[in-house]
Amino acid sequence: MPMTNREGVERFLPNQYQLLTVKDVQRDEAAIIEVLSGIMSGKIPNDLELLNYYREIPVSFGATIERVEGGVVDMTVHELQSVTMQLQNMTLVKSRHLPHCVIARVLKIDRKLDLALLTQFSYVHIPAEQRMYVRVIVSDRVEAVFHADGESVRGTISDFSYGGVAILAPQGTLFRENARGIITLSLPGDEIDVTGIFLRANDQNPLRRYIFKLETDKKNERIISQFLFGQQVKILRELKDMCLIRGHGLP
Repeated sequence: MPMTNREGVERFLPNQYQLLTVKDVQRDEAAIIEVLSGIMSGKIPNDLELLNYYREIPVSFGATIERVEGGVVDMTVHELQSVTMQLQNMTLVKSRHLPHCVIARVLKIDRKLDLALLTQFSYVHIPAEQRMYVRVIVSDRVEAVFHADGESVRGTISDFSYGGVAILAPQGTLFRENARGIITLSLPGDEIDVTGIFLRANDQNPLRRYIFKLETDKKNERIISQFLFGQQVKILRELKDMCLIRGHGLP
């Protein structure tokens, strides 16, 4: 039995995106491709914006449609976009001419030409866009300790934003929901204490991921801002290094 478009999309659909159906799967895809064909022909202004995430950092650039044929859309894309698209095997497509954001599977990437072949288009809802703060995956080893109700958990930061932090630690301590305490963050050059509120924990064998909301003051916000900016610079440097690898003839 052939695979349906929705089943094909769900095979590569990241957990943080939710498929939407306006009419039905086939008619939705036809409507999306009709808009993309109109943009390619010039009947509709090109306001396309592609969106991917690398270590939680959004990577978003415009794109030019080169060809639409047989349900496959060829686009010329920014080199940083092509790297992240290849890593994620998908991309998000935005346009004011589309009623919703669209997710598409990456069929092929030509890194030399920065040409992306996209297929299996579906409308999608992106809860990540409702976040108040940009979140980054922390590549450095940064220790953190949360103290509350006479208990504590010690581990390392997995991801971080102005408004929250996730700590990876050995399984053991569990806190009551909304337990308020102090998180000590051992950032490079600065150790700071921040009020933290425990939200939830997820097991990631053999560790546990503890998620906290942060309440910061101006001094701590400045220190956290400097740290997050440094992490973003490292992440973008990684992407640029991947682009340089392409220049040496590697895939």
